Amino acid sequence: MKILIPSVGGMGVGVLVEWLSVAAILEGLKPSVLNLPGVSQRTGRTLSYIEIRENDDNKPFSPFPEKGGLDIIISQDFLELIRILKEGYGGRGCNIIGTTYRYYTTHEKLSLKRDFYTYEYFKGVIVENSKEHIVVDIHKMGIQDFRNAHLLGILCYSGYLPSIRRESYERAIRHVGIDVEGNLRDFGVGYELLNGDRGITDGKMIESELDSLAEGFIKESIKRLESVYGNRLKEILIEAVRQLTGYQDTKYSEFYIRRVLDLNLYIRETVGETNEYNELMEEFAKVLVVRMMYEDVIRVAERKVSEERFKRIERLYRINKNEVFWVKDFFRPDLDELYGILPYSIGKMIDRILSRHKFSWKTTINTTHIFGFLMLKSMSKIRFLRKWSFRYRKENNLIENYIDHVKQCLKQGLDSAILAAKGGTIVRGYGEIRREMINAWREFSNLTNPLTMSTYIDNFFSEKRFENQKKIKMKSI
Repeated sequence: MKILIPSVGGMGVGVLVEWLSVAAILEGLKPSVLNLPGVSQRTGRTLSYIEIRENDDNKPFSPFPEKGGLDIIISQDFLELIRILKEGYGGRGCNIIGTTYRYYTTHEKLSLKRDFYTYEYFKGVIVENSKEHIVVDIHKMGIQDFRNAHLLGILCYSGYLPSIRRESYERAIRHVGIDVEGNLRDFGVGYELLNGDRGITDGKMIESELDSLAEGFIKESIKRLESVYGNRLKEILIEAVRQLTGYQDTKYSEFYIRRVLDLNLYIRETVGETNEYNELMEEFAKVLVVRMMYEDVIRVAERKVSEERFKRIERLYRINKNEVFWVKDFFRPDLDELYGILPYSIGKMIDRILSRHKFSWKTTINTTHIFGFLMLKSMSKIRFLRKWSFRYRKENNLIENYIDHVKQCLKQGLDSAILAAKGGTIVRGYGEIRREMINAWREFSNLTNPLTMSTYIDNFFSEKRFENQKKIKMKSI
């Protein structure tokens, strides 16, 4: 068996290779491994090549994988999978296991253009270069932190390595000794993940999440919107409700759904119900949830002390359960971000006095120290006051203006409305950057012509613009 594992630095592929090697040895097989670390930094490209042979097989180990001669390709990063296939390493006899997870560049995060690096777009490439494939859509499956143990479970279930039993994989995890309980649990999740399906997953867990919602306004509204705009909008709404409930509460999620329903009603009153407006509703729903989850100091504190963050740090730095580690966080909030959490009347009064001045508070907090942890934990617990804060009123007014812009553009045509919906992502960041973005969006919100709006967006998020800004900053230094 010839196995190639393309990946990127920092994803723990070395541990996956070790699990595979140990499992093969436990089955009486003879594994040979070559690791090519590539760029010695996080996110740098890496390659690992494994040959698993019978003990009586005395063929020499080739340190170079043969293009078209591989049996299995395993990749946790989607772009690395496509890159290795483009280089000719797949073939009609090759089985593929991958995920839709990938790293995004800064320019991609800033761009409003559609993401072309998707399973749907490259499905033909994968099919042409494989005998059979399993590509897991981790977002549809509801797994936020996909790990190599999940991949190992999928490999075990796939039957692509019939000579290695499940018991040997589990023994290998125990033998390697890294987060044994967690990895065994994730291995089991990966093993049960597909329920016999091949190809990309079809979002069955999204269905179960809809069933898990309490009967009432939110669930009935999502069903009604799905009947008009399809399954994709339903998936977006379910995820939005989950995040908004965690961000604030159930009532805040209901507020979000009412805003989506309001646009739906406006479409019906303006142009009638039609499938042509699916993309508009999907873009609006995605942008709206992000805008309603703005980053204030309450949100930052909540994330800094979350249990998931500490677990992620432990996994990233390979920290054992019995080891003590310290986390020092650096903060530099602007003054308006601090008084923004005060009640509206008080915050407004302070803003009148200090808005002309650009102050920031620079400090460090030992988050794992009892005093630092309690301070941030206490701050995270005052989110129930968020709806009465000065910052909330400002953000809510901006969101209402955004919705009005979408409605105004809808009168000009569907293209204008979609651009207006996407344009809401111009508002992002925090501090001085956010203020600049708000001013840019206000300029954009005066536009209704689709050609002018498209040109504005392309120029605003172009690489050339960021290069020019960088040059200006360098000159000022």
